[in-house]
Amino acid sequence: MNDPLARPWWQRALAAVWRFALVAALAAGAWYGWQRWQGSQQKGAEYATEAVFRAPHLIERTTATGTLQALVTVQVGAQVSGRLVQIYKDFNMTVTAGELIAELDPTLYKSQLEQGRANLLNAQAGVQRAAAAHRAADRTLRRVRQLYDKQLATQADLEQAQAQSELTSADVVASKAQVAQAQAQVRVQETNLTYTKIYSPVDGVVLSRNVDVGQTVAASLQAPVLFQIAKDLGKMQVHTAIDEADIGKLTERMPATFTVDAFRGTTFAGEVTQLRLSPQTVQNVVTYDAVVDVANPGARLRPGMTASVTFETAHRRDVLAVPNAALRYRPAADDKIEGLPTAATATHGSELAAEGRAKWRQRRAEAAGLAAGATGSTAPPVAQPMPSKVYVLRGTSVVLVEVTTGVSDGRSTEILSGNLKVGDQLITRRTDKVSATPGSPAAGPGGRGSSMPRRLF
Repeated sequence: MNDPLARPWWQRALAAVWRFALVAALAAGAWYGWQRWQGSQQKGAEYATEAVFRAPHLIERTTATGTLQALVTVQVGAQVSGRLVQIYKDFNMTVTAGELIAELDPTLYKSQLEQGRANLLNAQAGVQRAAAAHRAADRTLRRVRQLYDKQLATQADLEQAQAQSELTSADVVASKAQVAQAQAQVRVQETNLTYTKIYSPVDGVVLSRNVDVGQTVAASLQAPVLFQIAKDLGKMQVHTAIDEADIGKLTERMPATFTVDAFRGTTFAGEVTQLRLSPQTVQNVVTYDAVVDVANPGARLRPGMTASVTFETAHRRDVLAVPNAALRYRPAADDKIEGLPTAATATHGSELAAEGRAKWRQRRAEAAGLAAGATGSTAPPVAQPMPSKVYVLRGTSVVLVEVTTGVSDGRSTEILSGNLKVGDQLITRRTDKVSATPGSPAAGPGGRGSSMPRRLF
C-alpha cells in the first residue's frame, strides 16, 4: 500500500511536478535577493540639498518680553493719620501740580494747633515774669553793693544778692527757650493741619485710587498710598528682560520695535535708552533690564501692557549666505567625504579663519566710524567670526568645505570666508537612510551619524 511504485503513474508525475516547482521558486527567490543586494551595494547615497545664495538683506534680531510703564509714576500718600472726608479726583482724571485731590478730617489738628498757641502765650508770659524777677534782683544787688561799700552789709549779703541776680538771668534765658520751643510746636501743628489737605505733586493722570470717603488712614509707620499718578502718558517706557547671552549685542540708542496684544498688526517703534547693570536671577536664569523709550501719541498704550520687543542687533546687505540646516548637517559613518582635514587643509583652514577675522575687524572699524559720527552714540556690536564646516555635493562627490560664519537671522547665516560660490549645493540631510545631526538621538559617538533599525513591533 505504501510502495510509491504501486501508485498510479499520474500521481507520480504530479508529485514530480510539485517538487520541480518548489525548487524553481527557491532558486528564483535566491536570485532576486542576490540582485537586490548587488543593487544596494552599487547604489550611491542620496541627499537633500539647498543652494548657496546671495542675500540682499540679512538681519540678526534679539527678542524679549517686557512691560509698559509710565516715565514717572508718583505714589501720593498721607503724612498724617485721619479719616477721609473728601475725595476730589477719581480714576483716569487729569490733575495739575498743586491741585487739591483729597482731604482728611482737620478737627483734631485744629484743636492741637489751638492748644499749641495757648502754650506759646503762656511761655511768652513766662518770659515777662522772668524778666521782671531779674530786674528786681538787679535792683537788690545794687542796694546791697552800696551798703557793702559803706560797710553796712556783710560779704555774705553781697554774694547772696549776686547769686540771685544770676539765677533770675538764667530764668529769663530758659523762659525764652520755652517760647522758642512753643513756637516750633505751633509750626509743627500748623504743618500737620496743612497735611490734612492732600495736593497733587505733579501734572498727570490718576492711575489708581486706593481709598474711599470715610476710610481712616494710619500714617504712624509709613505713608499709606492713596493715589498713583502718571506724570505723562504721552511718553512711556518698556522694561524688558534680556537674557545674559544676548545682552552683549545691545547698545544704547539702538532702535527697537514691539507689539502688544491689544493692537494686533500694529508695530510700535522705540529706542534703547538704558542698559541697567543690576542682574535679576529667577530660577537660575540671569537677565538684565533694557529700558526702551516709546512715544505714545493719543495715549493708546497703557501702563502694564505686555510688549513683545525685537531688537535689530546687526544688518548685512548683499552677503553670501547659506541655510542653517547645512551648518547643522553631519555625515554618517559610511559616507565618503572628500577634503577631510590633513596638514595642508589645516593650514588652509587657518588661512580662512584669518581671512574671516580680518573681515570682522574691518566691519568693527566701520561700525565704530559710523558711531563716531553720531553724537553720544556707541559702536554697535559686531558678531565675531565662527569656524564651521559644510558639505558640498559636487556631482556624486561629497566635499568638506571649511568656512567662517558671521551674522545669522535664524534661517540663514552669512559666510565671511570659505571656498563657496552662489549655486553650490549644500547637503542638509541624507534621504536614503536615517541622518543624524549633533545632539539628535541617532547621533553616534563624536556626533557622527548612524543608521538605526526600524521598529518591528
